[in-house]
Amino acid sequence: MPRKASLLAAVLVAALPAAAGATSIADVVDHPDAYANTQVTVVGTVIQQPLGYLGESMYTIAADDRRITVVSGRTPPAAGERLEVSGKVGVKPPDEEFTWPPVIRESARQPAP
Repeated sequence: MPRKASLLAAVLVAALPAAAGATSIADVVDHPDAYANTQVTVVGTVIQQPLGYLGESMYTIAADDRRITVVSGRTPPAAGERLEVSGKVGVKPPDEEFTWPPVIRESARQPAP
C-alpha cells in the first residue's frame, strides 16, 4: 500500500502546472546577478507593442509591479496576452554610466493558466 501512495503522490506532483515553480519577475529584476545565466520560468502579461522582424522578436512582460524584456526566436505574442515564459537570464555588466537591466532569452512560451 505505501508504494501505491508514493506513486500517486508522484503523479499528482507531476500534474501540477509549471507556473507553480515560476520565479517572480520582481525577484529576477531586483537580484539580476543571482539569476545570471540561469534558466527561469516567469509569468506575466505582454505590455506595449512587441517588436518582431523575420521571425525574431523582443517583447516586455510585466507582473509584480516590475517588467522584463524577453528576446525570442519566434514571432512576437500579442500585447495583453498572459504568458508563462521560460529562458536563460542574461545580464550585461554595468558601465560607468548605466546599469543594464536583465533580459530573458526565451526557450519556451505558453499561455499562462
